[in-house]
Amino acid sequence: MLKEKFKIKSLTVVVATGRIEYDEEIAAIKKVHDDDEYEFDAVTCAARPVEFSIINNLYKLDKQEVVAACEDCNFSRRIGVLTTDKYHLILSPFVERHTFFGKEQAAKLTADVIDECQFLGCDSLRITQFAMMRGQMPFYDQFKGILETLYTDKESPITLVYFDVPEKFFDEVCTLFGSYQKMV
Repeated sequence: MLKEKFKIKSLTVVVATGRIEYDEEIAAIKKVHDDDEYEFDAVTCAARPVEFSIINNLYKLDKQEVVAACEDCNFSRRIGVLTTDKYHLILSPFVERHTFFGKEQAAKLTADVIDECQFLGCDSLRITQFAMMRGQMPFYDQFKGILETLYTDKESPITLVYFDVPEKFFDEVCTLFGSYQKMV
């Protein structure tokens, strides 16, 4: 397991590997582990109510409630929230694999997440959507949209953001975040 921490303005950014076990061949999540060092008020994940998704392996919830929340999120194309006794699960609409989702789209979704975190009183956020990146590293624009929105939004209550990424992309993501740390 690898972990690196960055300070970007007043935002602490952590990149970690190995906390989400998955089978890359069939794109199935096996288990989601908490971090030994950090706790989170909110966890973001894709609104996929299937058995092998992060949402069903992160915290056991009522299946019908999960399906209904995911369907509403995906139909409305707006974020949804499932609250547990441990934290808030912030659902993002599922983006089909070959759909364009770049910097602007990531920034808009992040702004919505910030608004929800303000409403819920959350200041620590775990982002799990990148845990199963496959192929080449095509997500620079998405990371940029997320980071720039988080550290420039003056109303954001978020002080800690934690990214789950695969080990094969750890160095590339750390290089990108390190450049932001030096830049701002």
